[in-house]
Amino acid sequence: MGFAIAKLRKSLEHKTDYNVLVTIMTDGEENASKEYSGKQIKQLVEELKLQKWTFTYIGTDHDVDAFAMSISITNTMTFTKNEADMKDMFDKERSARTKYSEKSV
Repeated sequence: MGFAIAKLRKSLEHKTDYNVLVTIMTDGEENASKEYSGKQIKQLVEELKLQKWTFTYIGTDHDVDAFAMSISITNTMTFTKNEADMKDMFDKERSARTKYSEKSV
């Protein structure tokens, strides 16, 4: 997560007029970063939120709200791993992304 966010940040460093929406989706499986600690990710998220980046965290099979808060993300959604809930989650995510895009234009 930290690597991807840092890479996106670097790709935008010479741009001036942009909005960024970062959506993190996870199944709750352990993917411990060797390069970024939770504290470093939290600091990165907080810095970028000051630059009007928006972050969302969507997850299952763990305490989604608690983990998201631990890295300073307040936009969250929880789903269960079944066909109906996953379809609903993707529909809600697509709708929210569309509203964000319309608002950002």
